[in-house]
Amino acid sequence: MVREARHDDDTDHRRSLVEAVVFSLEQRYGDTLRPRTWFAQLRELVLRATLRNIELAP
Repeated sequence: MVREARHDDDTDHRRSLVEAVVFSLEQRYGDTLRPRTWFAQLRELVLRATLRNIELAP
């Protein structure tokens, strides 16, 4: 039971981090993806995340 509770806390924390990153990307670059195909959308999303990491690098 304790192990399951810890797992849920870890999962919730990770979900919170992911939601914060997605919110940041949406605020910075808009909340829609322009390409029509799923592969192109994935590529745009990866490029946005990479650009954000470069901007935040010291």
